[in-house]
Amino acid sequence: MAGEHTVGVYPLLDDDSCYFLAVDFDEADWRDDARAFIQSCQALGVPAALEISRSGQGAHAWVFFGDRVSARDARRLGTAIISHTCSRTRQLKLESYDRLFPNQDTMPKGGFGNLIALSLQKGPREQGFSAFVDANLHPTLINGRSLRPSSR
Repeated sequence: MAGEHTVGVYPLLDDDSCYFLAVDFDEADWRDDARAFIQSCQALGVPAALEISRSGQGAHAWVFFGDRVSARDARRLGTAIISHTCSRTRQLKLESYDRLFPNQDTMPKGGFGNLIALSLQKGPREQGFSAFVDANLHPTLINGRSLRPSSR
């Protein structure tokens, strides 16, 4: 039955590469910090998409790559954008920044790296969460269909 399971992905591949980078924002100022990060991506010419997390209490900024890149390079890109954001906004650090996915540069022995839930999960999306949003944190359109929760 639709919506009964949460689906996730391990971004770190066996060869220490990945197809995307996700930046996790949680805590009190996540809205402002996530928006500032996305603005930095735009200023630097890095395409990124912002998603409200499943709980509605945070966000993920997603950067997708056209081909595999080393996890180390992906994480360096994320760190550089965070540094740029901090200097641009004159903050010492983004208080709500939690972590990068993938979490590691290399595959841990006997492990898979860290799991991240995929976007557009049925239950949370019906509440306006787990959805991609615009700069005002309103759900965006996909294939001409609004991702705003239905009013039932």
